[in-house]
Amino acid sequence: MSTSSLCASGFEISANSLLEISKSLIADELKTLRCDPQVVVQAADWDEHTWIGEPGELSAATHTAQAGEALSTSMRADSLERLALAMRVADVFHLRDSGLEDYLLRFKTLGEWVDLIWQVRQQGSRRLTFFTSGSSGQPKACAHAWPNLVAEVEYCAHLFAQTLGQPIQRILALVPCHHIYGCLFSVILADWLQKPVLRAQAALSEVHARRLEAGDLIVAFPFLWKQLARQAQPFPGGVLGLTSTGPCDAQVIYQLRQQGLAAMVELYGASETGGIGVRTDPRQPFGLLPRWQAVDGDTLMESASGEQYPLNDTLSWQDARHFTLGGRLDQAVAVGGINVFPQRIAEKLAALPGVREARVRLMHPQEGDRLKAFILPEPAYADDPEQLIQSLHEWCYEHLSAPERPRVFTLGSHLPTNALGKDSDWRLKEDTTS
Repeated sequence: MSTSSLCASGFEISANSLLEISKSLIADELKTLRCDPQVVVQAADWDEHTWIGEPGELSAATHTAQAGEALSTSMRADSLERLALAMRVADVFHLRDSGLEDYLLRFKTLGEWVDLIWQVRQQGSRRLTFFTSGSSGQPKACAHAWPNLVAEVEYCAHLFAQTLGQPIQRILALVPCHHIYGCLFSVILADWLQKPVLRAQAALSEVHARRLEAGDLIVAFPFLWKQLARQAQPFPGGVLGLTSTGPCDAQVIYQLRQQGLAAMVELYGASETGGIGVRTDPRQPFGLLPRWQAVDGDTLMESASGEQYPLNDTLSWQDARHFTLGGRLDQAVAVGGINVFPQRIAEKLAALPGVREARVRLMHPQEGDRLKAFILPEPAYADDPEQLIQSLHEWCYEHLSAPERPRVFTLGSHLPTNALGKDSDWRLKEDTTS
């Protein structure tokens, strides 16, 4: 694979970074295809020699001598899985723009796939598509022009250096790089700055042990930042934090600052738009990134193209370039950096045996970081609440992803309401927690 990160038309993502995105994307797709929320795909062991199919398929027609000698691992993807993987890779990297997407089914190693992606990008097809999480809903494809992604990274690189008082020297990525947030700030930013990246467990080990250095940028999301604040371990000087994918509690940010984190940059955005606004102080409004203009409280316009983008949140504007966040329009909440839909989960719970009605909410910060559920049981099940709660947990474990699973079930004889008869919150009780 070529290692150059520049091409004739300007800045380009490196082949090594394309390999990292592909590993993350394929591992996520394989986990989905295998329909087991507990399956572990060891993508960290993959390299350019990794065999995409099953080991027994290695043959003379697919470079037996070369691949056989270099074969280190296999994804063990069967024919249907390979087809699905090829389609997803073609979608993300816009291989259909070149008409070369069929070669993915001819090539057998991850390195060959990355070489094809690199070739297509050199021919001018440089857009990238990212997908929404799709938790409790259908994932949505969101295509982005390469110059827009690079412009956001360039702007933020200057902001990070200005906020920290020195250039970024190393990136510690605690987010997957096939999502737009992780791709922007653990892949494109690293290539733009030509700085090293630690990912996943390697990065987490460095952060947990505080083996950090001045100039480090930690790319994470609110759930992880809260866990790091609970550690109460000091940060060395000159370390910058970046958070996105959902609101980060201001008290968590203040706690991290007291522990020595130099600053926290909050980035507000979405898969559909990329970054929208940024701030370095939770007491201040977000500043709109240069690419955008406000249309109204929940619509933005891209300055260059004039294209309008409806948002999932309502924005309250302080002036033409500064805003605060209102409520979600689609009723989603973020759990561990993943958007989930409590109402849809409640509807699934209400359809289960023993449940008359159900309500699902995000816990208050003082209660925890996960979802909680209030259950109005059928009369025949009310006499054995522990058995009903156990069966609900078992069903959730089998049918919901980890972010979607309520961690606490509260049973009651009537649903919680306020004085006006509208749904209201409820307090957790220790004896209903599993």
